[in-house]
Amino acid sequence: MAIPKKDLDELLHANVITPQTVWDIEQYYLTKKQQQANPLLAIFAALGGILVGLGIILIFAHNWDNFSRQVKTILAFTPLLLSQAFAAYCIIKNKSVAFKETAAVLVFFSVGASISLVAQIYNISGDFPKFLLTWALLCAPVMYLLRSNAVVVLHLIMAVVYVVNKSLWKYPYEEPYWYLALIAIVLPYYYSLIKNDPEGRMTRVLHVLMPTSFIIAATTFFSHTGNFSLLLFMVFFGLLYLLGKLPQLSRVYTFVGITGLSVIMFVGSFRDMWNLFMNKISAGYIVVFVLMILGIVFMIFRNLKKKDTDPVQFLSVTLLLVYVLSVLSPAFAAVVTNLLALATGLWYIRKGIHKLNYPLVNFGLIIITILAGCRFFDTDLSFVVRGLLFVGVGAGFFVANYTVSKRKQQTLKPQPHEN
Repeated sequence: MAIPKKDLDELLHANVITPQTVWDIEQYYLTKKQQQANPLLAIFAALGGILVGLGIILIFAHNWDNFSRQVKTILAFTPLLLSQAFAAYCIIKNKSVAFKETAAVLVFFSVGASISLVAQIYNISGDFPKFLLTWALLCAPVMYLLRSNAVVVLHLIMAVVYVVNKSLWKYPYEEPYWYLALIAIVLPYYYSLIKNDPEGRMTRVLHVLMPTSFIIAATTFFSHTGNFSLLLFMVFFGLLYLLGKLPQLSRVYTFVGITGLSVIMFVGSFRDMWNLFMNKISAGYIVVFVLMILGIVFMIFRNLKKKDTDPVQFLSVTLLLVYVLSVLSPAFAAVVTNLLALATGLWYIRKGIHKLNYPLVNFGLIIITILAGCRFFDTDLSFVVRGLLFVGVGAGFFVANYTVSKRKQQTLKPQPHEN
C-alpha cells in the first residue's frame, strides 16, 4: 500500500525525511503500480489469444483439402513456431503481463492444434485422453516460463477433462494415474502464489479450482471401489475440512469438506444405506485410505496443541466408527448418523449466533432442514406431525436470523463513557 501524500508532506516538514527520500518513495510506488497487472487487461489479453488461435485454425480449415501433405505439415507447425517466437520475445524483453498471457495462450492452443493436425495428416491413431495428456504435458513449462495464470486455469480444466474421459466415461475402466502428475505440476505454482500473494485474485481462484478438481478426481477414482468408496469419501472430506483450517489455505476447503461430510450423513441417515458388503479392494486404495487417516490424525493433534477444540474436525473419524457399528446393527448406525447430523447443524447455528455470522447460522439450519426432509420420506408420522416439524424448522430460520440481527444492532450501538 502506498504511503499517503499528506503523510509524506508531514514527515518532510518535520525533517524526518529529505526531499530526495520523498522523491525516491514516490518513484518506487509509481514503478510498482505500473508493474502490477491490470486483471481485466490480462483476462482480455488471454481471451484475445484464444480467439486469434481459433481464427487461425478456421482459416486453415477452410482450404485444408486443397493443400499437399508437405504444405499441410508446414502449416500445422507454423502457428506453433510463431507463437513460440512471440513468447521468446516477451521473455527476453520482459514485456507486460498482458503480452505474456497472450503469448502463453497462443502457445497453448498452437500445441493442441499442431498435435491434432499432424495426427490427421499422417493418420496417427490415438484416443482423446492420450491427446489431452500429451497436450497438457507439453504445455506445462509455459505456465512457469511466462508465469501465465490463464495457462494454469486451462491446465487444471484439462486435467479434470482427462480424468473424466479416462475413467468415468470409458469402458473398460482404467486408473487415471496421470492425473496425479498433472496436479503435481501445478502445485509449485500454487505454493508460490500462496507464499507471495496470499490475498491475490489468482490465489483465490486456485483455492476454488483445486478442491473442485480434487472432488471430481476422487469421484472418478473411488467410484469403482464398491462400498469401500464410502470409507474413502469419509476420510477424504474430513481431510479437506482440516486442510481448510490451515492459515495458508482458504476456507473453501473447509466448506467443501463439511458439505461432503453432510451429504454422507444425509445418505447414512437412511437405514438401508448401512446394509453394506465389501468388495475386493486393491492394495493401492488401502494405502491411500491409511495415508488419509494418518493425515487426519496428524491435523487433529496439531489443532489440539493450538487449543482448537472444533468438534467438527472429529466428524470423519466418528463416521468411521459408525461404519464399523453398522456391521452389528444398521438400524443403530442410522440413528447415530441422524444424531450426528442434528448435532452438526445445531453446532453451526450456535457458532453462527455467537460470531454474529449469518452464513454459519443458515448453513446449520439448512443441515437440519435437509435432515427433516429425509425423515419425511422414511417415517410413519402423520402429515400433521410432519407439517409441524417443517413449521418448527421455518420458525427456527426466523428466530436464529433475528437473534443474530438483534445482537449485531446491539454491538453497533455506541457505549456510554464513564466520566
